[in-house]
Amino acid sequence: MIKVGITGCDNVRAAELVRVLLNHPDVELVWATRASGGAVRLDEVVPGIIGDSDLVVNEGGKHDVADVVFTCDPRDLQSRVLSNLELPDETRVIDLSGNHNLDHGEGKPWTYGLSEMQRRVLVHEARMVTVPGNAAVASLIALMPMARNQMLNSPLTVNVAVGPLGFPCVDGGRALTLDGMDAGQWVKEQRREVALALRQCQPGFDQPIEMSFAPLAERRTLAVDVCFSCGMEVEMVRQLYEQYYSDHHFVFMVDRPIVTADVENTNKCLMRIEKDAANGLLTIHAMMDVLLKGNAGTAVHVMNLLFGLHERVGLTLKATGC
Repeated sequence: MIKVGITGCDNVRAAELVRVLLNHPDVELVWATRASGGAVRLDEVVPGIIGDSDLVVNEGGKHDVADVVFTCDPRDLQSRVLSNLELPDETRVIDLSGNHNLDHGEGKPWTYGLSEMQRRVLVHEARMVTVPGNAAVASLIALMPMARNQMLNSPLTVNVAVGPLGFPCVDGGRALTLDGMDAGQWVKEQRREVALALRQCQPGFDQPIEMSFAPLAERRTLAVDVCFSCGMEVEMVRQLYEQYYSDHHFVFMVDRPIVTADVENTNKCLMRIEKDAANGLLTIHAMMDVLLKGNAGTAVHVMNLLFGLHERVGLTLKATGC
């Protein structure tokens, strides 16, 4: 069994992670902490797990027994929390705070945790992994086959729509903050993260990326439309994408409009491709669950790779169906 610790367990992202891990057949959740408050039962902090765990948050004394620690704290607290834990060198760390998502260049200790981009590295080399931002996950999945084939040679337009569980979108018409950022700052960071990752996949990539944000009514959904010029016939593009993702377990191509019920409560990212024959613009539509594939599910996927498990273990989750 993989012994797991979680820091910052009292937020919506961590709560989703706890629920997934408690149902993972190869995981034992051994400790959990939060930044404020004393000892309290985990099922008083995380909704939906009554009867599933007797763990006490902030109980202390077990931090060195974890094989892997998920850090879910706000980004301004993450480094201090890790330092205070004084984890053994062999303990793996998977960061969900977003604190290191722009920190994955040469010589950096953190591995960028997008499995569809870094699977070999995650299996063989990684110890400290940062989970990408949710908009970056969908955008990069939509662009990865083109980037790996050195085919992103025109400006990119990325339209991101996010439900309130991924970003507390609107209050009287004004964007609220997420991890200390307003919508404009969040978009800027997600755009930069996408650009940095694309340069790793397509050396020399220097195309401008225009990214926009809009709120989405569906609570758990994130939808991305990526648009760029492409000279390939649309059927050839589909074949390229089908081939790239043929051995991946959570990305699927569809030939119809994607709806919320296709992805909510799953770790899947679904994509549809269309091309405007008049102007040659290719559009990749991608949709996923913002808390699972956009965060907790990707983190568990990374853990599975780090410990040599099948990628789907603990992640064969039930869709809503309505």
